[in-house]
Amino acid sequence: MAKGHKKLVAIYVRKSRLKDADSMEISRQLELLTDYAEKNNMEYEVFSEEGSSEDWNRAEFQRMLMELKRNIYDGVLCTDQDRITRDRTDFGLFVRFMKAEALQFYTLNKTYNFMNDEDVFVTGIQSEMDNHFMRMTKRKLRRGRIQAIKKGVYFGIAPYGYAKDEQKHLLPHPEESKVVEDIYRMYVHEGLNQAEICEQLTLTGKKTRAGKNFTPRTTSLILSNIAYRGTVHYELQGEDVITVEEAHPALVDASTYNKAQELRAGKRKVPQASQRGVYTLSRLLVCPSCGQTLSFCMKYAKRSGRNNLDKSQRELYLLNCYASKSQKAKQEHTGERCKNNATKSSRVEEVVFSKLNQHLTDLDTKIEAIVAGDTSFLSSVAIKQQELTLQYNKLDEQKKRVQDGFKAGIYEQDEATAEIKAIKEQQLQIEKELTGLEGADAKSEVDKHKKAKAKIEMLLSMDTEANPTKANKLLHDVIDKVYYWKELSDRDGKPKPFEIRIVYKEEQV
Repeated sequence: MAKGHKKLVAIYVRKSRLKDADSMEISRQLELLTDYAEKNNMEYEVFSEEGSSEDWNRAEFQRMLMELKRNIYDGVLCTDQDRITRDRTDFGLFVRFMKAEALQFYTLNKTYNFMNDEDVFVTGIQSEMDNHFMRMTKRKLRRGRIQAIKKGVYFGIAPYGYAKDEQKHLLPHPEESKVVEDIYRMYVHEGLNQAEICEQLTLTGKKTRAGKNFTPRTTSLILSNIAYRGTVHYELQGEDVITVEEAHPALVDASTYNKAQELRAGKRKVPQASQRGVYTLSRLLVCPSCGQTLSFCMKYAKRSGRNNLDKSQRELYLLNCYASKSQKAKQEHTGERCKNNATKSSRVEEVVFSKLNQHLTDLDTKIEAIVAGDTSFLSSVAIKQQELTLQYNKLDEQKKRVQDGFKAGIYEQDEATAEIKAIKEQQLQIEKELTGLEGADAKSEVDKHKKAKAKIEMLLSMDTEANPTKANKLLHDVIDKVYYWKELSDRDGKPKPFEIRIVYKEEQV
């Protein structure tokens, strides 16, 4: 397209590391480049960022490449080519891009036209030199880091309980260090679990460095950090493990720290998100209003038990919707909280198992009807197949929109790839469901109901308190979800009514 008298260039500036010493680097680059542009009768748009020269997917850099495709720019202006990248492979990609878009590459010392083989050759040599410089710099930094670690330097933010001196060595924080000592004492010598430790810290007004109450997650990080033993420990890739004893003052002795690790190893559990069966109704109860899957926890039924930390007085409670959310979800939550109220888990279990007992009669009725020649279930199968096919087609349309969005620059490549992958996973699940519905007949329908009946009978006959994990697995085999709603709170000590609706697996067909 025709250009105006003034050239339009994309000024790209980048600084490598987030250090105070480099804080003027970008401003200095901009000063030099804008001065160059004005002297050479250039108009410009600035693309500025902090990032590694090894990262081709830097946000502003990628935005600049998208802008350059608009065919309104004459080229790219940088202080030097290493601002683009020091990686020779990535610079080769940049050269091919510039050639394809017929753009020139301006630096303070030279203008490069990549249609010219000599310019490609010169920049290639410079790229090799930049790449070599980058490798040497990384080696020097790594050697310096290792030497510093061996001298007891602690890299990163000082752990809770410590501060740093000017040489980056850890020093006990006057207030926080006492809290760390209390945590180890309660855990190792008094036998409290992490939830109970958090309760005690909250009761005594102790807060984290961020001013929040302690959680089992924060106490776990403290109990597992070897720095509190006075040790600096690093595992750098490609290097021997570096352990420096007595690198700084210890907050707990080695014996106490080691005992804490033994206790933690004995109590370690599978993360809640990936486990089933901790409680009989785990991951089954859902709020019909907000859709939150409800969680459980052990609570003290009486204040006296809480004050004395008498575990024998704890009971299992179903949590309300807000309390069931993750910490991140709670932080992101806005607006009113759901009005669904909590209650004792035993009350809910009693109703669920009563309904399961009633469901046995329903299953017998269905089996008898099918044996007698009832084929109405086939229509429900057809409806389900139609619904699943419609869902599959909608996902196909959604996938195409993502692909079109990527072409239009709405999605970055990583975003588009992740979106399409998620859509394909949903489609794969639908395909499995459709396969399961193929060839539905009276015999398979009767067999399905008989299997469900056998599992329910097993559930009703077993001691769920003695084996909640097995009970939970059987419940998940039979039940898709249990909708739970409770309008009123039990805070006055009087149990209030609640509603339960069970969605069985066979009803999903």
